[in-house]
Amino acid sequence: MPRLLTLAVALAPFAWAQDPIAPHSAYEPAAARAAASLAASTKASPPELLTTGEKSDWNQTAPYAEAVEISRRLERASRFVKVLEIGVTPEGRSMIALVVSRDRAFTPKAAARTGKVVMLIQSGIHSGEIEGKDPALMLVRDMVVGKKFAAWLDHMIFVIIPVFNVDGHEYFSPYHRPSQNGPKSTGLRANAQRMNLNRDYIKADTPEMRAWLKIFNTWNPDFHIDNHVTDGSDFQYDVTWDMARNQDIAEPAGAWVRQRFVPELDKRMAADGHVVAPYGGLRNAAGKREFFMEVFSPRYSHLYSAVQNRPSLLVETHSLKAAKTRAWAHYDIMRHTIETILLDPDGLRQAVREADRLLSARAGDRGAPAVYLAGKVSEKSRPLVYRALKNGPFKSEVTGGTVNRYLAEPDDLNTAIHDQIDTVTEVQMPLGYLVPAAWTAVVDLLKLHGIEMEKTRSALEREFETYRFANIKFAASSNEGHVAVSFEARPVKEKMSIPAGSYWVPLKQHRGRLALAMLEPQAPDSLARWGLMNSVFETGFGGGVGEYLSEPIARRMMADNPELRKQFEAKLAADAQFAADTRARLQWWFQQSKYETGDAGRYPIARVWEKNW
Repeated sequence: MPRLLTLAVALAPFAWAQDPIAPHSAYEPAAARAAASLAASTKASPPELLTTGEKSDWNQTAPYAEAVEISRRLERASRFVKVLEIGVTPEGRSMIALVVSRDRAFTPKAAARTGKVVMLIQSGIHSGEIEGKDPALMLVRDMVVGKKFAAWLDHMIFVIIPVFNVDGHEYFSPYHRPSQNGPKSTGLRANAQRMNLNRDYIKADTPEMRAWLKIFNTWNPDFHIDNHVTDGSDFQYDVTWDMARNQDIAEPAGAWVRQRFVPELDKRMAADGHVVAPYGGLRNAAGKREFFMEVFSPRYSHLYSAVQNRPSLLVETHSLKAAKTRAWAHYDIMRHTIETILLDPDGLRQAVREADRLLSARAGDRGAPAVYLAGKVSEKSRPLVYRALKNGPFKSEVTGGTVNRYLAEPDDLNTAIHDQIDTVTEVQMPLGYLVPAAWTAVVDLLKLHGIEMEKTRSALEREFETYRFANIKFAASSNEGHVAVSFEARPVKEKMSIPAGSYWVPLKQHRGRLALAMLEPQAPDSLARWGLMNSVFETGFGGGVGEYLSEPIARRMMADNPELRKQFEAKLAADAQFAADTRARLQWWFQQSKYETGDAGRYPIARVWEKNW
């Protein structure tokens, strides 16, 4: 019996029994009742390949064992399917992926030799949001058993992970998704270690993510899909999406997304009766309600893919829509994504490879444009008709106040969409980085991400670019198992000693932008910000000398150096928090003294513009 259910049974005599709430949307698209594409797939299927979702009219979803068994049956039914065991979860469950290839190209090298588009599809990274699981298996069935989509395999190879968060998937309960309209019971958002896998793409703390990174960085997919279900206010939309399409993905991959992919996908989905929008929400702007996209970073799947110049589609069906509606939306958005790519599969491959080439060419070129690291939603906008629902307040006897309630009446709002990014942080791309040998955790993570590097044979002592840190602040609490840190990173050029056996990380590689995202400390998901290098920020007056000795040293320095005294007094006047902190005041003098080691507060990784060793 799953652990959580065991606990629930144990506490049952002491708990007040209550049936789970069954929320629902005030609006379902007219075409959702028939869900024609979904129904046609089910009708054409052999009984032994039907999922529990299909057999229960999407009121239930099965344990993980069913996904594994159906995958194995598909493998037995077609020589074009191979089931791979890709990893083991913290609780010892096997993770699987299906490879679907007419060429039987069941390894990354074999797939690369075909010259075909490789697509990676994943579901259940938040395993309560599970409606992508069955439709993905149905599409495989429709390719290799029913043969309705057999022609897809002429130009594409598929790697499909039916459930990413396997451990979380197995903790079934009807109470895990109180804002979701079915299925009857679902798994958890987090994995067994209480980690959110969709925040783990850079730091890679979990076994599941380490298995995924091996798949992604060996197969090098040209396109990626991540299936989710979102919560939030009620509206007409049955599916929303997000993609990197601004400075957050290199050109011409970004142009391919904006000009060739998104308009065609939206058109096809609308033709099938779906109500589709970009992912985001309404906010007040100058007294009006306007629609704002979100700006993501590479800790999330679709931006991790984007920093490798690969388009990625984040699919977010809506929790209040019926589970059948969500399954239909997932089936169709995956189907139409594939068919949109197949209008010109070589166009996608050329776009991502040209993005690789052009971005790589910036490395070491001081005249090249800076590369985006972080941004915010722009004030720039364009017209949008937002498909809302009418709503209004009602008196609540629970709260004593008013609570908003949505009505089954469309409310089409003429407004504006903000879907561009203003760059907040950018950096010119050096030729590469030197990572000192002592920073083994950093090196191990770079290797895990497939970033190319080589060991240095001799020690290097010369001036390099790096950073000095100031205004260092640690988060008040842990997040995803880390105490994050914020800081100011001031560029400096200093003499540094890099020992033999350190690592040269060239940026003339297609993962150059990924290396930039990890190693530029000011990047939002850098290893430094995630707290993997916190010892850099630790300094101490003389290694722990007490105030009775450190204060006389500081007082003597103040008397002997009028210029430093002026700087100190200016900081006292400008920073009340600093002025009130006796330790910080002593620390300031220590950092100006010869007692401070030269590398304290300095980023240990060197930015290199010319490889001359």
